[in-house]
Amino acid sequence: MKKHIKRAGAMILCAAMAMSMLAGCGEEAQEEQDNNNVTEDDENTENSTNEGEDTPEEGWTGEVSHIIVTYLTLGQTPEDLQMVQDAINERSVEDVGVEVELRAVSAYDAMSQFTTWLATGERYDLMMPLLQDLNTFKDQGLLMPLTELIAENAPYIQQMTDEGWTYASNNTMDGEIWAVSTVPNVTGSGGGFVVKKEYVDETDWSYEEGKVYTLDELGELFAAIKEKHPDMYPCGQTGATASYGYVGMYDAMGADQSTGVLMDTDSTTIVNLYETEEYQDYIEHLREWNLAGYIYPDAAVTDTTQEELVDSGVSAGYFMVSAPVQTEDTEYMIRLTEVYQNTQGMGGWVIPATAEEPEAAMRFLNYVWENADIANLIQWGIEGEHYVVLDEEKNLIGFPEGVDATTSGYYNTLGLYGDTRKIYVWSESQSQADNDAYTEEAMANPMQSIGVLYSPSEGAATKIAAITAVVAQYKPALETGSVDVDQYYQEFLAALKAAGVEDVIAEKQEQLDAFLNSK
Repeated sequence: MKKHIKRAGAMILCAAMAMSMLAGCGEEAQEEQDNNNVTEDDENTENSTNEGEDTPEEGWTGEVSHIIVTYLTLGQTPEDLQMVQDAINERSVEDVGVEVELRAVSAYDAMSQFTTWLATGERYDLMMPLLQDLNTFKDQGLLMPLTELIAENAPYIQQMTDEGWTYASNNTMDGEIWAVSTVPNVTGSGGGFVVKKEYVDETDWSYEEGKVYTLDELGELFAAIKEKHPDMYPCGQTGATASYGYVGMYDAMGADQSTGVLMDTDSTTIVNLYETEEYQDYIEHLREWNLAGYIYPDAAVTDTTQEELVDSGVSAGYFMVSAPVQTEDTEYMIRLTEVYQNTQGMGGWVIPATAEEPEAAMRFLNYVWENADIANLIQWGIEGEHYVVLDEEKNLIGFPEGVDATTSGYYNTLGLYGDTRKIYVWSESQSQADNDAYTEEAMANPMQSIGVLYSPSEGAATKIAAITAVVAQYKPALETGSVDVDQYYQEFLAALKAAGVEDVIAEKQEQLDAFLNSK
């Protein structure tokens, strides 16, 4: 279960999870969720304090609109989907005048067919293009801009946006909002290193929660662990998972880090990340650690994941975003930067150009985001039938007696609805209080580019493809310390310039300047 939580957290924070990982969510969650089965006595637990929260005091008095909403699955439609849809409509018709039709779509099909469906006129009023680049949809005219629709039909979403929450504004391009993201259970980023407590506690290295450590200090920990365990490679860095975003701080305006970044929260100048002193210091440390035996010898080319290296005892830890969801009770999170708010990238719920009821679609989206009980209804089904509340304060649920993940009529692990800080959880180890504290820290330290996404021109997109190929060639070796920095680093920078990185950075800077001047 915990690995599932980590991967889900990494997807919110880094927007980098692959569909193959999503396919394993249900299997990995089932074991711990089965342990939350309850007896008939437990079924008398009262409804969550979210029940009825923020429901309009007066019912809807206008015409009722019918909308079609994509309901993503991992390939199997829950047999009780109609039951849940009916339960939603019992509330939504009266409260906001919207009758919902949940149209089940495999997430795998969605990735390959959404563009075709919309281009051929298939009607959807609300759609979740999971893990897809919305630039493609926008550039083909397949989406409606949402800025005015939000202002006129979604007061709750508008209010949160005005307060600095970025789940709508992070989807802004060309001055328009194009999507509304699920509110993550934790917001923000920061460099960190996750390490097993047992390896730290047996050394003289001092761990202090919340302290920001230097790479030199981290290297001292690696040396201490190596002394205790000569056959271990303390740093579980691999070429496939290496990312400066897990070590330092930057904002790439929702694009890849290779297209240029802001390096701190005060900066308004886009620079080439790979050309900065911070990045050079990072790869020089990695080279030192590799030569000292702190990094797995085949790290640049191995298919073994960083988690597998740690679980097998080959490594003690790995670089990861410093959010609380990334650690277990048996691990320490060593912070390497301050916590900050960056642009998480484009994605979320969209209103297609084929929508027949865009106002109603936005009204319903606002309804779900404002009301945790509705979001939980869509996410986990009907209380007493598909789950029971075990602990209201912790938002903890379990299966009713005789039900598990394989027999439930409504079990879908894709958490795509509303404010996930208020969504029920199946594991007591998930502390929203810790997440909220991290979020508060990040919200007080935002990057200057919050509210704008980089929208590459056609010419820049071609150059980005060439830049990406260069990064793929050099980065795995450089970021595992597997090659000589003096020899390969300058070669890497020259190849990036030849691919056109400076032109891409200039275009991104132009878009950032326009955004800042419009504020």
